[in-house]
Amino acid sequence: MANIIPFAFRGELFSGTHDFSNGGNQFRIALYTGNPYSTSSDVYLTAQEVSASNTGYTTAGQLLGGQAVASVDFADSVLNNATFTAAFAAIYNDTNGNKLCVVLDFGGNKTATNGTFTISFPNPSTPANAIISMA
Repeated sequence: MANIIPFAFRGELFSGTHDFSNGGNQFRIALYTGNPYSTSSDVYLTAQEVSASNTGYTTAGQLLGGQAVASVDFADSVLNNATFTAAFAAIYNDTNGNKLCVVLDFGGNKTATNGTFTISFPNPSTPANAIISMA
């Protein structure tokens, strides 16, 4: 399965719901053991989210920083002292009603055992490499 950009997100971009500029809206990335989302999803869901009882993860995910405007990018997300398994992640707008932006498919389970779990975002210098790009 591939990453998902929900249908609602595309319209929300044109209506100004999401402000990706630095100092704009606050975005989070949440981790999942399975994918509860589809293209018709429009908000952050808790179903199948990595349990907060695992070390190094907090329910509702980690704040993202380092937004870039021309093409959407974030600083890498690093969770230290992590002990959990995740197969998916969801980026959502924490400022405006937990609106879903994109679902990331890790291509299978990724596990950290008392270590560092890093989600590396691609270099957006080529727009096609941005974490969110419209074609």
